[in-house]
Amino acid sequence: MKIQTPWIWLVVVLTICLTALFYVSQKPQVAVYSQYVKSLCDYQFADASLMRSMERVRSGYEVDSAVVLAQMMTLREVALSFDAGIQKLEQTGFSTPPASSVSHFKSSVLAKVSCLHRYLSERSAWIDELENVYRLMEMGPSDVDLALVRKLDSARAGYAVLPDGLVLPEAFNKRVETLFQKNLDLFDAWNQFNNDKTLSASDELLHFFQMENVKEISLSAKIPLAFYFLSLVLLLATFFFIFKSKQ
Repeated sequence: MKIQTPWIWLVVVLTICLTALFYVSQKPQVAVYSQYVKSLCDYQFADASLMRSMERVRSGYEVDSAVVLAQMMTLREVALSFDAGIQKLEQTGFSTPPASSVSHFKSSVLAKVSCLHRYLSERSAWIDELENVYRLMEMGPSDVDLALVRKLDSARAGYAVLPDGLVLPEAFNKRVETLFQKNLDLFDAWNQFNNDKTLSASDELLHFFQMENVKEISLSAKIPLAFYFLSLVLLLATFFFIFKSKQ
C-alpha cells in the first residue's frame, strides 16, 4: 500500500517541532536574566553602603577616603559594564529593557559619582577648616558666644545654618562666615545626590529582568510537557508509518 504524503509531512513537522523545542530549552535566558537581577541587587547594596560612608563624611567622622573612593568606583564600573552588557545582550537576541531606561540609569549613576567625589573632597577640607576654627576659639577669649558653638556644631552635622544674630570674634570672623557659607553650598550639593534617582532607575531595570525571569521560568516549565506530548505523537505516527508501509 502506498504511503500517503500527509503522513510523511506529519512526521517531518513533528521532528522539526521537537528540534525547535530542544533548541529553545537550551537557551540560557533564565541564567542570564538572573545574573542581571543579581547585578542590580548588588548595585543597590553598594549604593546604600556608599551613602552610609558619605553620612560619616558629612558629619566629620574619621573615614578612610581610599575606601570611599573605591566604593564610588564600584558604582561607576557597575553602570558602565551594565550598559555594555545590555548592548551585547540585545545583539544576541535576548529581551532587553528600553534603551532610554538603560541610558537614564547610566547617566544618573555617573552624575551621582561625580557629585560624591567632589563632595568628599570639599567636605573633608571644610571639616579641617572647622577644626582649625575650634582650636582658635579654644585659644581665644573665654567669653566665646555659645550660640556660635552650637551653630558650628549644627553645621558640622550637615544642617543649613546661618550666623544671623551671632557675635563673631574679630580675630577670625571672616573664616567663620566663610565656613557657614561653604556649609550652605555643601548642603545644596548633598541634596543633589541624596535622593532616590539612581535607586528608582535601578528598580525599573530590576523589575524588567525579574518579570522576564518569571516568564522564562514559566515557559521552561511548559517545555517538557510539550516535548513529551510531541514525542508521543511522533512515536505513534512512526509506528503507523511503519505499519502502513508493510501493508
